[in-house]
Amino acid sequence: MDHRLALGCAPQRINSDLRTFHGFLLFLQDQGWVVPQALLHVRSLKEPDRLPRFLTDEQVAKVRADLDARAAAPPLRVPLRDTLLDRAAFYLLWQGGWRLGEVEELRLADLDLPARKLMVRQGKGRKDRAVFLEDSAISVLKTYLAARGSGPTDHVFLYRAEPVSKDLIHSRIKSAGLRQRAGDGAAKTTRA
Repeated sequence: MDHRLALGCAPQRINSDLRTFHGFLLFLQDQGWVVPQALLHVRSLKEPDRLPRFLTDEQVAKVRADLDARAAAPPLRVPLRDTLLDRAAFYLLWQGGWRLGEVEELRLADLDLPARKLMVRQGKGRKDRAVFLEDSAISVLKTYLAARGSGPTDHVFLYRAEPVSKDLIHSRIKSAGLRQRAGDGAAKTTRA
């Protein structure tokens, strides 16, 4: 391991190789070979925490444009309410600096739209905080709430009459980004 680190191999790669080696040793052991137990207990390296990747202003603008366009004219078989949900969640994440879990837990009682204020309950550090939003985010949120209708719960964001999950929000906004990347690739090919 020290030799591989000295050669500049990443800890993730070394750990992957160790897992493969460990699997091979277990195979040999199943075949009747004597394998020293010390080899089966080699500890993996601590891997560094990955840094978050941020979108550029241009990428954010493209995702915003995609979500705005889909809210204005939803694709076939996609309910308007769902496109408005995607756009409203994006605006909270983008302009309000919200976390996915905070969007997931937002309740109707936490909204003070005339004051442009929303409350985050039990956010990071288990603390409550008030978030003030720009008029554009409030407008998007009001449009969504008008289409939301009533639901079995007081969660702001509902999907198929159930509180939305942070995984769903993540995947739908990621899909908007992927649509933009695919569109960029198509635009580059047509220009060439």
